[in-house]
Amino acid sequence: MITLKHGSVSKLKFGSDTSSVMVFKRRQPFGLPEPLIRPLQEVTMQKMQKLIHFTLTLFIVSGCSATKQVQHITPPPAEDTVCCTRYQDIYWTPLNPNDDVKLKLDPSSPAKDFSSGRSYFGAFQFSPRSGTVKLTLKSLVFNHQMFMPTLVLLDADYQPQKTFQLDQHQLRFSDVFESDRLEQTYPINAEKTPYLLIFTQPDQVGQTITIPHPAKRRAIKDGAPLPLVADISVTTSYQGSLKMTVETESIRQHALQQSRQTSGSNAMVSTQTSPQPNIETKQWQPTAPPQAESTHYYQSAIKDAVSHHDIAKALALLDEARALRIPNIQQIFIHAVNTMQSKQCQK
Repeated sequence: MITLKHGSVSKLKFGSDTSSVMVFKRRQPFGLPEPLIRPLQEVTMQKMQKLIHFTLTLFIVSGCSATKQVQHITPPPAEDTVCCTRYQDIYWTPLNPNDDVKLKLDPSSPAKDFSSGRSYFGAFQFSPRSGTVKLTLKSLVFNHQMFMPTLVLLDADYQPQKTFQLDQHQLRFSDVFESDRLEQTYPINAEKTPYLLIFTQPDQVGQTITIPHPAKRRAIKDGAPLPLVADISVTTSYQGSLKMTVETESIRQHALQQSRQTSGSNAMVSTQTSPQPNIETKQWQPTAPPQAESTHYYQSAIKDAVSHHDIAKALALLDEARALRIPNIQQIFIHAVNTMQSKQCQK
């Protein structure tokens, strides 16, 4: 016979042996009788299962919604931002033989109606000293937006010759030096195509680019389990931030191409531009007058250098312009210096 008492000693008899065993009786929860315990346990387990199911569902839904970011598509350029219709009327920013340029395209930038649609743009002119150029263009991610650039190279007559389009295949992930970006390098013959346009096409705007989260990229690289983090969604936009690096790999080895717009007035002038000795000065000088694009380049470059207080650069450009017989270049330099000084006096 076995007697069970809570916290008491019971005698267990097995044949001729009698053993003393301390037996503890389980307390009934809340003093409920045994017939009510099992239904209560079943109800409690059902509630726990529902709570776990609800928690997991909420986690999954919140995780999915985290990957969906609100798209802020900027509006297209307004009508009053269109600056010109002809390429000849565009202001072409002169570039140095080796240059680093930051370009921000926003409502303060000029716009043009291209064949693909209206867009903000940047316009550049390669240095007359450059022959072969390596151009590296980067379109940076900014505020979950990115500019999808189209590049057009134009000849001396402002006629488009080549077109390049950046796309998602040129996506580069962030590193120590740069943020997430589109990046591509182009070899360019600056002698044949001295002008560069950068804009976007409206059908490229509003697209979504998914960039893997840095933690995921790190886990894939290390062969570790993927973390539960949301990827980054970027929307292509009419506006953007770009970086451009120009590196001259070979200097110009041929005479500047003469624009057809100016060739008519110079029809009676010999087009031979190889240097001839000047008997009076005994210096090598070109016999042909400077080309329009060369004149425009040095005038703009000197004004830009003076406005940025880089007098040494302006003087170097002035010497080059004098050697090429750029007309009125001395007056351009003096006027730029006087303008800079007057602005300083006003301050």
